Amino acid sequence: MSVFSGRHHSAKKRFSELSGLRREGQNPKNIIQKEEQKTNNTVEKLILAWYSGYAEKFRKKPQQIKQQIDADIIPLLGSMPLDKIQTIDIAKALDTIVARGAPIHANRVLSTIKQAFNYGVSRGSLQYNPASNIRARDIGGTEKPRERYLAMNEIKKLWLFLDNEKSKMTLHTKSAIKILLLTGVRTSELRLAQWNEFNLEESLWIIPAEHCKSGKTVRIHLSPQVKAILYALKDESDTGYVIYGADSNNHLSENALTRAINRIQERVGIPHWTTHDLRRTFATQLGETLRIDPVVIEKCLGHKMPRIMATYNKNEMLPERKEALNKWGKYIEIFVKNSNVIPLNKGALFVATA
Repeated sequence: MSVFSGRHHSAKKRFSELSGLRREGQNPKNIIQKEEQKTNNTVEKLILAWYSGYAEKFRKKPQQIKQQIDADIIPLLGSMPLDKIQTIDIAKALDTIVARGAPIHANRVLSTIKQAFNYGVSRGSLQYNPASNIRARDIGGTEKPRERYLAMNEIKKLWLFLDNEKSKMTLHTKSAIKILLLTGVRTSELRLAQWNEFNLEESLWIIPAEHCKSGKTVRIHLSPQVKAILYALKDESDTGYVIYGADSNNHLSENALTRAINRIQERVGIPHWTTHDLRRTFATQLGETLRIDPVVIEKCLGHKMPRIMATYNKNEMLPERKEALNKWGKYIEIFVKNSNVIPLNKGALFVATA
């Protein structure tokens, strides 16, 4: 049988089926539309509908989700019909991500898939969520919170490396690492920072609510050490952004600093560390080395206070935070030059031994 005759036979058979439906009082047009809708009802269609209908509108960082969708979910599962996809299909796709050495990322992708499929159930595209019974611990494993922070001797080694011309790092990258260490701000808050947020004369950085995880405006005191870095950046700045990469007209990309830090790991000569470890270092060293009050440290970090405290204590503790940040900046400055520095009792700063 030729290809043409085969197609003709199939078409004739289909015509007979539709004619039979018409005789039974059913509308063939409605049947065809339902079949086409079923054929086009794929994972890709659902995941993109969820992204535009929910994630893009209500998630703080939708671009991270879009990256998961484009790089992982659509390539691995996108073409599968929703009425055919099973739990094992999703598990195998996640195993592919784990196999390339990204177990934590696999857990993030699982979370996105679960949310998208729940959206599909609520919209009638799915009868049930095939990912609902997949546990992250069975995919990427249980995620343990990181405890890494830099000891003072590691801070000194890093700082001296950054100040060495042989580091081959740009002024903006080196400055970003130092500012993160000196202020404890989140990487995203610094990446998106613009000069109009800073009042250098008043030693104040006002981070707008849309850049903060808490959704509230945060005020950061600028120590003399941070201001010196900012003045050096401003002298070379020709854009509105404080920290920028290759494109001076835009802020530093989300992964640029991480990539830069990964490139210098072996040359710095200290155990592996990340950008977020700088924030943990800031908080830990303020407590252990300078003995700053824990509540002041939490305020410095811009953390939300427990509900009962947040209700009755609206005090931003700006004077205490200013004192803590000035002490920390001065401590690092002297420690880098002279390691014979020991902390005194709470309330005092430090002394340098002979």
